[in-house]
Amino acid sequence: MQITGKNGLGKILRIVLIVGFFLSIPMIIVSPMLLHHTRNSIYSAFIIYPNGLLMLGIIYEFIKLFKSLEDNKPFTSKNVKILKNTSIISLAMSILWILDLLFMLIIMKNTYVNYIIVMSFLSLLFFGVAIALYILAQLFNQATQYKEENDLTI
Repeated sequence: MQITGKNGLGKILRIVLIVGFFLSIPMIIVSPMLLHHTRNSIYSAFIIYPNGLLMLGIIYEFIKLFKSLEDNKPFTSKNVKILKNTSIISLAMSILWILDLLFMLIIMKNTYVNYIIVMSFLSLLFFGVAIALYILAQLFNQATQYKEENDLTI
């Protein structure tokens, strides 16, 4: 199956992301009602919400990216900006996961090894994603410049 074009994989992924985006919104709204009776309500307000909102931001940026794939315009400066924005959002998520880990270790005195491993993994994962997306943005930027030079010579 081709990635670009009206019937490509980009359209399918875009639909999946749109559905995921709209299913995530009620989950973010309902989660404080599920945690209001615990002492973790402060935790959810300062860690889960920002990470959830940032994840919605990443999904929204990818929806825009797949729209350009659907239109057969992958190498544009708009896509470079989308990838850079997504890289910044991923870096912010990595920082929030590190803050979450520090909050739970220092303030909540949570020393569960599984929790430490998961939070460390998530912070490293989103840091790696941020680096990968930044590199991809630079590659797209260079490809866009080559494409524009090629378009000018023809």
